[in-house]
Amino acid sequence: MKLFAKLFVIVAAPLLLAGCLLIPGKFESQLRLMNDGTYSFTYNGQMQLASDNDKSMPPQSGDSDEVGQKQSDPKRAAMSEIFGGAVPGDDEGLKKFAAQLAKYDGWNKVEYVGDNLFEVEYAMSGNFDQMFSFPTIPGAIMQFPFVQIVRRSGGELEILTPAMAGQASLASPMAPMMMGASGSKESKMQPIDGTFTIVTDGEVLVNNTQDGLTVSGSTKNMRWKVDSTTGPDGSPRAIIKLAK
Repeated sequence: MKLFAKLFVIVAAPLLLAGCLLIPGKFESQLRLMNDGTYSFTYNGQMQLASDNDKSMPPQSGDSDEVGQKQSDPKRAAMSEIFGGAVPGDDEGLKKFAAQLAKYDGWNKVEYVGDNLFEVEYAMSGNFDQMFSFPTIPGAIMQFPFVQIVRRSGGELEILTPAMAGQASLASPMAPMMMGASGSKESKMQPIDGTFTIVTDGEVLVNNTQDGLTVSGSTKNMRWKVDSTTGPDGSPRAIIKLAK
């Protein structure tokens, strides 16, 4: 678990330097991994860009000189490249980002509701191949997954949830971001608050649920409550061995 915590900080570091993170808000999510090789995944709830200050970045409007100055801002450019064009505080840009994301498979709803916050409904299913990651942002140079499935060399599937680790896991490096640049504790950012469930008929080798798994016939169910106090050690994690 300590290794996972270190990896979490390493992955998040470039995003911290850019001044923002794409993280969950309130959500319900479920992953099904079955012995016949099929999977299904749903995520319903909020997705948000957490910025290092309450005002975020100003929108790109005005005369050409003003726009040119904003486009040349290195922080804005870094955030735009990292998040595939999304820049915190640019409401019009974030509306366009939502509309573009909704064109891709699985994104049944992507609505920008203001304050760097999106309401999303995502569903994907099929035959599991080698790897799965949500969200996958087209055009983004770095992905910071809420949920990730990676196949190990022995065939086991490891489920990791880096972005569900919660604000507490980045309390030190992200303190200015979570409290706002001015140090105010009243940030517009929504607290991470949700549930993540894994359902499988495979063999559960590892899981870090607080209450353990429940079994009904051949089906195992694991449920995690994720909130702002969740750290890397409590971030949902499981290793599952499937027949196929």
